[in-house]
Amino acid sequence: MIKQSLLTIFVLLSVAGIYGQVEPIDQSVSKFVPKNYSILQLAKGNMNLDKIEDVILVLNKNGEDSLSTAEHPIKRKVLILIGQKDKSYKLLMQHDNLVCYYNYDLNFKDAFVDLKIANGSFSISHYGGFAQRWGRTTEFKYNPKEKNWYLLKDEFSTFEATDPENTEKETILTEKEFGKIALNKFDIYKTLK
Repeated sequence: MIKQSLLTIFVLLSVAGIYGQVEPIDQSVSKFVPKNYSILQLAKGNMNLDKIEDVILVLNKNGEDSLSTAEHPIKRKVLILIGQKDKSYKLLMQHDNLVCYYNYDLNFKDAFVDLKIANGSFSISHYGGFAQRWGRTTEFKYNPKEKNWYLLKDEFSTFEATDPENTEKETILTEKEFGKIALNKFDIYKTLK
């Protein structure tokens, strides 16, 4: 199942790369983008269950494709903007360890493939590899009592590119395996226990 989702994401990513971003970005969102950064992906939805649209931005530094290396990574910024009643946004959090940097996977270069918001939750997907492919989808869910997002599940899959049907392996970790992890404590580069 994850493999099929990852292949769909890969096709969509390829099409998006060819045709570019379709939706224009308005000033209420673009004002949060720091100098020398661009919006790599934008997702809108209700993240904190207040019925007001929120935004997550994944930002990349301009020129990262020639500057970011495993030895000197240029981390991508993820901004969480909470919608206000007056239709403006408030920056709630910047997170630098939520999306893999460019060149994280030496074979695939850009492992980040998708960002989705559902009612009170959001997920981030990565995909990479060469002969051995891998995928990872990390999902966070809002806790209204604590007014914070917590890691809900972390899904991993691997398969051999030459024989995906017979080599696919999936692992889904939940709070039972990794404990309670607040969004601001999550680090995509660290192994969960």
